Amino acid sequence: MRHVYLLMAGIGFLVCLFAAAVFIRMDFFGRLLADRVLANAAMPTEQEMPPTSGQIPFSSADVQVVGGRGEGLSCSLPKVLADLAFPQEEGHEAIGLQMRQACATHDYCYRHGAATYGYTQADCDFMLQEHAFRLCYYVERHEPGSDLETKQSKCIRDARLVTLGVRAGGSDSFRPLNTRVDALSQGLESETGLDGRASTYFEFDPYPVRSQSYAVYRIADAPNPDGGLQKTKAVYKFSMRPAGMFISAAVIGKDAGSGGLSLLVKLPGDPSYIVNAPIVVATTHNGKPEDWFVWWQRRGLSETGGRALAIAPGRATREDWNCLYLAGMAGTMAGNDDTCQGRSAIAVVEVGTNARPDDAGFSQIIAAHGRQPPPDTLHLMALQTNSCHRSGANAPCFRDILIGTALRRKHQPQEPLRVTDQLAKSIPGHRQEESDVYRNYVAAPLVFQLPFERDPLLTWARRDRDYESRAFVRRIGIMRKTGRPQSDTGRSRGSLWLADIQENDEPLFAFGRAGERQSLVAIRKADSAGAGHVEIRQWRLPPLREDDAGEVPLIEADAVSCAPNLAGTWLARPPIVVSAGSDEAILLFSQSVDRKEEDSGYALALATLRIGKDGRCTKELFTGPAIASVELIETVTADDSGASLQPAQQGLLKQKLKQKRLQLLRQTPILVGDLDGDAVLEVVFPGAGREPSAKIIARVGEDGNFSPSGHMAQSILHK
Repeated sequence: MRHVYLLMAGIGFLVCLFAAAVFIRMDFFGRLLADRVLANAAMPTEQEMPPTSGQIPFSSADVQVVGGRGEGLSCSLPKVLADLAFPQEEGHEAIGLQMRQACATHDYCYRHGAATYGYTQADCDFMLQEHAFRLCYYVERHEPGSDLETKQSKCIRDARLVTLGVRAGGSDSFRPLNTRVDALSQGLESETGLDGRASTYFEFDPYPVRSQSYAVYRIADAPNPDGGLQKTKAVYKFSMRPAGMFISAAVIGKDAGSGGLSLLVKLPGDPSYIVNAPIVVATTHNGKPEDWFVWWQRRGLSETGGRALAIAPGRATREDWNCLYLAGMAGTMAGNDDTCQGRSAIAVVEVGTNARPDDAGFSQIIAAHGRQPPPDTLHLMALQTNSCHRSGANAPCFRDILIGTALRRKHQPQEPLRVTDQLAKSIPGHRQEESDVYRNYVAAPLVFQLPFERDPLLTWARRDRDYESRAFVRRIGIMRKTGRPQSDTGRSRGSLWLADIQENDEPLFAFGRAGERQSLVAIRKADSAGAGHVEIRQWRLPPLREDDAGEVPLIEADAVSCAPNLAGTWLARPPIVVSAGSDEAILLFSQSVDRKEEDSGYALALATLRIGKDGRCTKELFTGPAIASVELIETVTADDSGASLQPAQQGLLKQKLKQKRLQLLRQTPILVGDLDGDAVLEVVFPGAGREPSAKIIARVGEDGNFSPSGHMAQSILHK
């Protein structure tokens, strides 16, 4: 028996010794395992940066949606684990900096992917793997034509180990749509909120090709093809499939609390292009404001060639909608009797360069907020996905895109503009160089527009070696050469450093975008334990400069001016930032709450916070209505209410219906906009009722206070 004990003790010692060796040499053993498990993970053939994830606005107004649940977007690991698994070698940066862009998308996917696109944890993890591999083309310095996979570069092996790590240990971090923690017995509502472990809706993926079915919502001009432009807005639902989309619309206003979503058109997909959802862009037509739906449709994720597809929903006829598909086809495909080319409410444009009209060179577009563009012109901007290779430059490029909807040409050249600033100096006679260009694409850029300035500013933050505490903000304008527009280039309007900007401060949003007081603002949880509380941090941007001469200013964070008494549970559902004038903003929060005493089980609570011109806000929220889920999502009729069932069966059915309502609540966003032009914001729940309807659940006046949805208080109609 003594020998048996000694043998067992020896085996136990060897197991512990092996475990210690694996832990200490995690970099070696981990890579061996990752290389074995993911040996057949193919490198993407396209050498393009992965898409940059971020908010996709639902209207043309200055509205921003803040995702991420206030938990921060990062790939940082605890120092001990990072040192063991990813020891930093000379000439290589920390893994958290190299893979930051891929990990930001992965964080969004874990938190919002299930509710928004129906993604699984596997979808998110394999997206991380693909994006990490793409980054390696830019992280590793390699000779043209070299094969990174055959080379077995450190970056490729790190990417495999990162993927294996999240596959093995990420299950606790992934938020499914239906989660076990809804059980009241676990008591999580009081600690982390009802949705503390569940996915919530947030559009972050510009190309959700992994999804078989998802829905997005937009606010734009109401359909009025028989008359002129009007102030009334409508809620549009885009039910997306890989083969096309179903587009429905609901018109609601001051006198109507809800409106049914009626099918407007079935828009088939063109097999030559990726099917995706549009953004909403504002312009003018006949002297009046007008909304356009704009799709940037790529031919595939392996190339940046594509087209801009656009329609003005306010004056589009059914024939216009039907022509939107046909107008983009080649003449031989559309037929000899093509009646779609002369329609003024649609536009189909290839956006490239004179040299390469079939390749735009960018991945995603954003609307250029600010001054109205010329009439019948769509103003868009894009940070070019690849480095700018024109004139041999190795620096980022961006596009200032003006699409004339009245022009019937299918190709409108849009030349790239080189970024020139302290990081990418342009010295006559020398090749323009910028190191580690990939670090510019972690967060989606923001557009600012100062009063009396002709052109907007493309603004974004780049993280470098001190990425855990500082960020370099680039503010790039345009240097126009009117004699040769193709020679226009970018110019710095004053770069700056943000101090004490931690990884959980991102994503940032723009405050005072078109005013004199412009800031970058973060909404985050102040701690990671339990629910925490919300902290709002602001970095006030200094005046613009004509160049980057002199020392770059360091801007300190202000976490004192706006310090609301706000629980962290309000960040599970993404807050909405609505511009109120040029220098103020209203923040709209929502959260799912438990209503144990009601048959509905759950409710949607609303609250607002107003930030003034000086950056200060009220300490307490304006608390609005808490709408029971049964008022929003009716899933029971007289036929299936279970009245004929036994009491125990009725109780089980009632619980299932509560869970169904909660699931639909998580899958549906709230929208905010002035639907009828009276300077009062309508808060809309677009998925109400047994038959889908858009329902006004509250109205918010200019002071940020609420009014019941059915009756407006006269005191807040006008300030």
